[in-house]
Amino acid sequence: MAIFHFSSFHRSIAIAGVTAVILAGCSDSSQQTEAPAAPPPAVTVAKVTSQDVRESARFVGQIAAVDQVDLIARVSGFLEDKSVPDGSVVKQDDLLFTIEKAQYEAELTKAKADVASAKADSALKAADEKRDKDLLEKGHVSEAAYEATLAQKQQAEASVEAAQSALQQAELNLSYTNVSAPFPGQIGKSTYSVGEVVGPTTQPLAKLIRLAPVYVNFSVSEAQYLDAVKTHGIKPADISPDESPDISLVLPNGETYGEKGKIVYIDNQVDPTTGTISFRGQFQNEDVRLLAGTYVTVVLEAPKTETALVVPQAAIQRDQQGAFALAVTSDKKVEQKYVELGQQIETNFVVTKGLAEGDEVIIEGLQKVRPGVEVTPDLAAKPAEQS
Repeated sequence: MAIFHFSSFHRSIAIAGVTAVILAGCSDSSQQTEAPAAPPPAVTVAKVTSQDVRESARFVGQIAAVDQVDLIARVSGFLEDKSVPDGSVVKQDDLLFTIEKAQYEAELTKAKADVASAKADSALKAADEKRDKDLLEKGHVSEAAYEATLAQKQQAEASVEAAQSALQQAELNLSYTNVSAPFPGQIGKSTYSVGEVVGPTTQPLAKLIRLAPVYVNFSVSEAQYLDAVKTHGIKPADISPDESPDISLVLPNGETYGEKGKIVYIDNQVDPTTGTISFRGQFQNEDVRLLAGTYVTVVLEAPKTETALVVPQAAIQRDQQGAFALAVTSDKKVEQKYVELGQQIETNFVVTKGLAEGDEVIIEGLQKVRPGVEVTPDLAAKPAEQS
């Protein structure tokens, strides 16, 4: 009997406990049902607006000198003098190097003497020819004797021409001992020291580069080329700096170069190995900041502005399908819209497809939303400039 009462007692306690748990659960469920729903997440939106923009395209380019030359010694001899320090900026015809002159001055003196000797011999032979011609007319010498005298005269005249030619070459050789600047520019590092032997077969004495103006060489793809012809007004068959669109440069430090340039050359064929076409622009480089060999970003600008839709850069996201923006519909729901983008203008993108003027796109709070959810939008103060 004791066991029966003990079991009944514990069974009663267990039933009471289960009942309490069930009642407690019902109470919690009732409280959860009665709790207020969370409000829609707040986001900041900006309107898609229209703006006057100038279309542009960017390419990798390299600065090149309009003129550059390796200064080669045209005669052999000891390097006698270096007239300017390495790296000097020089004018056209400034003396740069001097090669030992003594040998070439001696050759010039001899050449002058040879000319004088040849002229004297020619005068003597001319006198002989005149004498024999008179004797021939009087019948005192034979025709053959006169012809021999005439040939000697002609040979003497040819000797004069040969001597004069040698004199000219001697004068040239002597002039080549002075190596001067063929154009204004900056001279590079000298290859040889004073006293070393230089000549036509040795290395260049130095390199001279014109500092201004400069070229910028860049290449565009076939598709970009066709767009440039259509959008930028380029006339490939008759390229003229006065008619070509402006080009500008972004320097390696991110700074936009102050001068505007012009396209002066477009190649007449596509490079089959790269599928690109070579372009060349020219800048005056008045401040001499553009040095040959520098890599820059070339910005090709359209000749006039056009109206285009712009969207803040902060609104653009990307996935495997491409660029998209999260727009807010009239019923405050989030909608994913894939877009096609044009150029970047400061903190905005030109949008060519996928959005319309007046559309509201989310620029802040993107991490809190997904397509289809309801949001509480707050319009940014300056939608087109919001970053």
